[in-house]
This record gives sequence, structure tokens and C-alpha cells, in this order.
Amino acid sequence: MVSEFDLPCADCGQELVRRQVDRAGDALTVAECPCCGGRYYPEQALSRL
Repeated sequence: MVSEFDLPCADCGQELVRRQVDRAGDALTVAECPCCGGRYYPEQALSRL
């Protein structure tokens, strides 16, 4: 199964990296572009939001 981490950034085409984002004391793993800062939320992160 393809995840957000396997795809390039939709805005600039760069490779996405895993980042931990703190949300109200809960850390979520998101796919983030180090070039433009775009964030993509895997299904598991969306279900926790």
C-alpha cells in the first residue's frame, strides 16, 4: 500500500520526510516537505485529529 511518505510533495515535487507534530500533548506523525513546508496527513494521523 502506498502512503504519503512514498509520494513527492504535490506543491514542489521534493521528497517528503517523517515529522512528529505535537498536538495538545499528543504526537502525530505527518509527511512534511523540507523544501516548501507542505504537510500531508496519513490516514492514521487524520483519524486521531
